[in-house]
Amino acid sequence: MKKHLKTLCLILAALFCVSALAACDGGDDSSIGGTSDNGATAGDNLNYGPADYGEFPFSGELDPDDPIRILCVDTERHKYGLQQFSYMEELEGNTINSAVQERNNKLEELYGITFEVSTEQYPSDQMAILIQGNTDDYDVICESVDRLAKGIPQGFYWALDEHMDLSRPWWDDEAIDSLALGSKHYLIAGDALLTDDDHTYLTLFNKKMYENNAEVSKHGNIYDIVRNGDFTIDLYYEMCRAVSMPDENGAWTINATYGNLSHSYGATVMMNGCDIATVEKNEDNELYITVMEENSVRAFDKVYALMSDDNNTIRAENIAGKSPTVTSQYGFAELEEMFVNEKGLFYNTASQSVSILKSANLEFELGVLPIPKLNKEQENYCNTVNRYQSSALAIPVTVSEDRLEKVTFALQALGFYNADVIRAYYQTTLQLQGVQSDDDAEMLDIVYNNRFYDIGIIYEWGRLTSLYGTCIANSSTNTLSSTWESMQSQVEIAMEAAVEAYENAG
Repeated sequence: MKKHLKTLCLILAALFCVSALAACDGGDDSSIGGTSDNGATAGDNLNYGPADYGEFPFSGELDPDDPIRILCVDTERHKYGLQQFSYMEELEGNTINSAVQERNNKLEELYGITFEVSTEQYPSDQMAILIQGNTDDYDVICESVDRLAKGIPQGFYWALDEHMDLSRPWWDDEAIDSLALGSKHYLIAGDALLTDDDHTYLTLFNKKMYENNAEVSKHGNIYDIVRNGDFTIDLYYEMCRAVSMPDENGAWTINATYGNLSHSYGATVMMNGCDIATVEKNEDNELYITVMEENSVRAFDKVYALMSDDNNTIRAENIAGKSPTVTSQYGFAELEEMFVNEKGLFYNTASQSVSILKSANLEFELGVLPIPKLNKEQENYCNTVNRYQSSALAIPVTVSEDRLEKVTFALQALGFYNADVIRAYYQTTLQLQGVQSDDDAEMLDIVYNNRFYDIGIIYEWGRLTSLYGTCIANSSTNTLSSTWESMQSQVEIAMEAAVEAYENAG
């Protein structure tokens, strides 16, 4: 599994170094890469990733004049889509950019590995055209997991099991296993990427609101609550109720204060946080649907109570176009504005929001938490990825078998030597006003080391992806049973067809 920061004290060393760099100009990361008072470059004392992996276990040498050709998401859609692979001159001085340059220089010096990176808003669309035309333009495609997954039954990618050691610790075994419908593995994620972490869900919270509300703060240090395994959906809901209040006219509008700032997909995020996936695998690696199993129904009863309570939860889709200052199609800009304006205790969002909020001039200290658990007995916190954005890697079938060995070698090296880039991203993510505490660093570590993939949601069989969001839209009745009944046959047929096509592909 992808493990970012093995030793917390190393995180704290980085935070100590960068604390003098609190001034962030307009959300640009470039101000982070300076020096601390002792003259050391921020983050110099950190040592993780490859230090834990030992020596690189593979040998090989590529031709620098024959680069590994990568097609990835453009910067408009993924902030780090291009940057995670390629040095960008216009971002000179940017911490992540500098780390990428150093990594690329090392890969070329040691192994002759170079990258030629192209971008598209939706690389999977372009790749489909090229593969169907048997055009060998790219060696690797990096795209969101939902879009990549659709290409597997069509035979677009190499099955990697016989060509690449996927057990290495720099690959995310949770992702690799969860993105597979059978015995073959086509998609990988892990330390080679930033765009999986940047689109992982977490909980942001307003520390001032937490501390100033006696009914909330009576529960004690919230970070200790998380560490002790007690950050459950019941406690979360109790805290939400304690802070929620209508606006000055007694109405529950965009000007009211809510415990939970979320969105329709947030119901799925919360269910996944309860360690519940819509589709799981049995011991024989066979898929089965869990929607109406006792544990799933019990978890959704809690999620429904929270997410359908309009006096405690405001959802993005219900406030789209209702702010006088910001407007977005789906209400996410309005939701972010509410959090900035201290209208929410908890904010259900993805990691990318931490970086975005850097330029918001917050008048409160912001904190980072995982998604709450179902109960205290649940072993781990589960932080689901954004199926629409979180990335994975695949190798197109148009790559020849002779070249495949070179590509897989380059990917192994990329994952192994990417620790400094991950560290730069981690450091950059924490460089938000107020997010400089040791506790928040530890919480991010929990989030990234417990990422969750829901097969049924990612592969979008029938209308399964919208199941929970549809149910919470009805604030008077929990319609899980009837909503599932209306789509069950469609989902089962689509899943069976996908599994069959999956095994026949590659």
